[in-house]
Amino acid sequence: MKRLIAALIVVAAIAVPIAVVVGATAPAAGPQEVTLPAPDTQGGMSLNEALARRRSIRGFDAKALDQQQLGQLLWATQGITDPPTGHRAAPSAMAVYPLTVYVCTADGVFTYEPKGHKLVRVSTEDRRADVTQPPRGGQPAPVSIVFTGDPSKFGSRSPDRAAAFVYLEVGHAAENLALEATALGLATVPQGGIDAAKVSEALNLPEGTMVVYTMPVGYPVAR
Repeated sequence: MKRLIAALIVVAAIAVPIAVVVGATAPAAGPQEVTLPAPDTQGGMSLNEALARRRSIRGFDAKALDQQQLGQLLWATQGITDPPTGHRAAPSAMAVYPLTVYVCTADGVFTYEPKGHKLVRVSTEDRRADVTQPPRGGQPAPVSIVFTGDPSKFGSRSPDRAAAFVYLEVGHAAENLALEATALGLATVPQGGIDAAKVSEALNLPEGTMVVYTMPVGYPVAR
């Protein structure tokens, strides 16, 4: 009996620190990559109707977006529309595609990867409040999409115009996002008055990355 008690004490002494270590080093909750549903490339609201209905809306409902909606928004923003060439929904100078789109949700921060139409987790922290201006009424949007660009990707090709090309491409992609949100019955607004340094720090962006826009997206708050 004494031997049994001694053995149990030893096991307990070993088990406690193991539990602490496992708890401290456990992997982040949720998958590191999320493959999004295939986008709908047919039908939906007409372009003319989406143009007529598009408005900058700054008040959001708390209702979450599903993966189909999020995938559709991101496909319209930077998705591949011609797989053989890799061409995307928004035009890019010299097809360099210098943008990286960050997706901030309550579950963390992701980048959108056009190849494979997927999200890649970069953080488990909710950074929406750090990258988005406060809503005007309602709740914070369930998703905040941050447009960033790296002018160095142009290399020796038009280095004096690289930053301008980033701004132009963000404009193309942001309008696509606004029109797609409208077509899906969602609300959004381009926010250019964000604190770029704060956003860069919150997302731990590489040096030289430009922060251009944040676009919160969600259901419009009921009026």
